[in-house]
Amino acid sequence: MVKLVVAGVGPGGEDYITPAVWKKAREADVLAGGSRALAPFLSLGKKTLPVTADLESLATAIEALPAGCRVVVLVSGDPGFYSLLGFLSRRFGKDKLEVLPGISSLQAAFARIGEPWQGAVLLSAHGRDGESLLPSLLVPGTKAILTDIYWTPDRLAALMLAAGAPDAHVTLCYRLTLPEEKLVAARLSELKPPVEGDCVMVIHGE
Repeated sequence: MVKLVVAGVGPGGEDYITPAVWKKAREADVLAGGSRALAPFLSLGKKTLPVTADLESLATAIEALPAGCRVVVLVSGDPGFYSLLGFLSRRFGKDKLEVLPGISSLQAAFARIGEPWQGAVLLSAHGRDGESLLPSLLVPGTKAILTDIYWTPDRLAALMLAAGAPDAHVTLCYRLTLPEEKLVAARLSELKPPVEGDCVMVIHGE
């Protein structure tokens, strides 16, 4: 059995990768991840495995490695929030994994807007039907949702307003911790297409 570490690399900026993750990456024999997750670590010269939508192929490739091989699977944000941890735990057994937390884009978003987030409803629209999230989006209070290129902020806003949600204030947080970071403040009704997707959409409690 390989030694498998699942490590969160944070929201994007290299300054937000923890020293613990860097240490494990330096000690690894193989690094697995998507292109963005792997990019900061390529200078280490490690063998790499791509992570794509075909997760079974990733698992098969890991299983084919020699016994004792040290593998670090690098994931964006934190492994425990809509990431690969669930799949890897089911496939290999959670007792076979070492998990290193990372800074989530949600944490970065709430830090940027200066609000606590312990009571917020946290959601992701990545690869999901936005309509299935509607009951959670209609819960009173603050919500934060990871949007994507299909379920964009304007589309989610229209869905909520049509269901009778109040015209709440929102903050759209793009490319957090990167030089091109951008925050956009608006109300739900002001989000008219086209609105860039793939952000953290914070819906403020009134």
